[in-house]
Amino acid sequence: MNNKDHIVDPVYEFDEISHTYESQKNEETEVLPNICKVLDSFVYKVGAAISWLSLLLIAIIVVQVFLRYTFSINFIQFEELQWHLFAIIVMFGLSFSMVNHSHVRVDILRVNFSARLQRKIEIFGILFLMIPFMFIVIDYGLDLTMEALRVNERSISPEGLPYRWIIKSVIPISFILLFVASISRVIRHISFLLKGVKNGN
Repeated sequence: MNNKDHIVDPVYEFDEISHTYESQKNEETEVLPNICKVLDSFVYKVGAAISWLSLLLIAIIVVQVFLRYTFSINFIQFEELQWHLFAIIVMFGLSFSMVNHSHVRVDILRVNFSARLQRKIEIFGILFLMIPFMFIVIDYGLDLTMEALRVNERSISPEGLPYRWIIKSVIPISFILLFVASISRVIRHISFLLKGVKNGN
């Protein structure tokens, strides 16, 4: 067989696997545990719901720009709300991209590995690199949230938004959701290593 048959185009490969709900994409071949379907579906639905905040963010930006350049009016609340909405979208987008298989990978190397080696590397990365980091962020985020709630922290601007603990709570909540997505991924990969795919592997 010609060596050219083994050449993988990373750009094409990424386009094939991106923006696709994985439990739907590989359901026909992979023996996907039911718990993974439930967890992935939950994370996916939360992420999809949060994504609608993008429309609200765009609307606020348009209104803010219109008021500023038409009537020379500037609302500090609108500016801070933009930051908050953007932070929410990005933070919850982490877990959404995990189940949507659109997170960043070193695909130039990965696509040349066997399916089993890919899974083993990902299990190792999640268990020994990703999860410890998530625990640190969740613990730190909970401390920030509770302290903000205790002192009733608000914006440093007199006209800014109150209840700063709400936006700070996004840190631990979003990483807990990412933890759920990561556990689902580990279970899925272990199941693949033990059972392979339908019709054998």
